[in-house]
Amino acid sequence: MFTEVNTNTVGTTIVNTLFYAGVDRASYEMVRPKIWKANRTMVTVLSSIASILIFAMVISSFYSKGIMQNRIVYELGLVMSLIVMILSLTIAKKWHWLATFLVYASYSIYYIYGILIGAITDPTGKTVTFMVMLVFMPTLFIDRPIHVFIVTTVYNAVFIVLCLMNKTGDVLSVDTMDAVIFGILGIASGTVVNHMKVRGYVSEAMTKEISRTDQLTKMNNQNSFIFDKHRIPGKCDHSLACVYVDANGLHKMNNEHGHDEGDRMLQHVAEQIQSCFGNRHTYRTGGDEFVAFIIDPNREELIGNIRKLVQLVEDAKYSVAIGYEISEINYHFSIDNLIKAAELRMQEDKEIYHEKYGR
Repeated sequence: MFTEVNTNTVGTTIVNTLFYAGVDRASYEMVRPKIWKANRTMVTVLSSIASILIFAMVISSFYSKGIMQNRIVYELGLVMSLIVMILSLTIAKKWHWLATFLVYASYSIYYIYGILIGAITDPTGKTVTFMVMLVFMPTLFIDRPIHVFIVTTVYNAVFIVLCLMNKTGDVLSVDTMDAVIFGILGIASGTVVNHMKVRGYVSEAMTKEISRTDQLTKMNNQNSFIFDKHRIPGKCDHSLACVYVDANGLHKMNNEHGHDEGDRMLQHVAEQIQSCFGNRHTYRTGGDEFVAFIIDPNREELIGNIRKLVQLVEDAKYSVAIGYEISEINYHFSIDNLIKAAELRMQEDKEIYHEKYGR
């Protein structure tokens, strides 16, 4: 019996496998900064170790006739490794995209290094260095599997062509066969390792997001608030403001109209808080309580945003109580005192609401 295949699903799976290491595009893009950082670290470690080892080979080439013919390759490899190491330790820290360039530079340096030794300077011997590189290099860096396939295949083809030009007999047969076998092994192992690393990064990012995000409002949650509050003052140049917000009438809303309506009120309040104060330093800290931090605030602008928030909430027939406090960042500063002062002002505003509406 013929079964129709869902081509969209198959096509998506193939694309995700080749271009996004087994995850979807959005997930891959989410962890790209971590991929850049991991690759830069690996480039630094690899180029540092390679520089030391190749330097030792350069020195040895002056005393060993067996490797003397490879000296120019060692010297070239040493220079290129040092350049990559310097770049990874300096400007790559600032320009993260450069980590991707350095990954391909590393592929090129060490593949070419192996090719020159195996097919040019010592064509009569069986190639070892390039075969090691074929298996080793694809597992080191985190990259799109399609890129690993292309880079490995291109350099493997170059090696085989040079072998056909410079090698003969059993050495030619063994090296070309080994290049095909180890090339396939390298691509396969690189793909598997890439899938495992990227999936691990995505799982870690999702776990972190869930643990620090309020699932109802999609704001930062109390865990995030506790984690961040002592770090935020370090981002300020001169002052920090705390805005404390309470959604008025949540209990009554839940009792009279149901929890779904109460949830909608909280979601609307959260949305407006983020529209007025951004989403980076805004938090849902309790059932109906929210906190926003404003770094180096302008008082008039802050008051204007508070009034705007009140109006946006009232336009939806809801109400909030708000308190705020601004504190200079000095040796007397206390983040807990700042938050407490804003909370007390919020409570005063809430009392006015209770007196006015009796609820």
